[in-house]
Amino acid sequence: MELNDRPAVSRVEADDLPEPSRCGVSDLAPPDVHDPVVEVFKRDVDQTLLAENLKLTPAQRAEKFLDFMNFLAEIQRAGQRQRGESE
Repeated sequence: MELNDRPAVSRVEADDLPEPSRCGVSDLAPPDVHDPVVEVFKRDVDQTLLAENLKLTPAQRAEKFLDFMNFLAEIQRAGQRQRGESE
């Protein structure tokens, strides 16, 4: 065998491969099961906000999140100034 010669690669049939892990998916309840506790919480979720956020690209959502985090930091600094704490 020469330096640049490659050994023949044997093709593996899909039937020979192990079943991929489903990461606990089989442990989930079927989609038609309704948990009364979850249903109570779902009443308070604003579906329009979810729909609007899903219209954004991932980059736009990340930018929106960073804007929110900057807003929180600004509020923290304002609270520290109000209490007379140093930044």
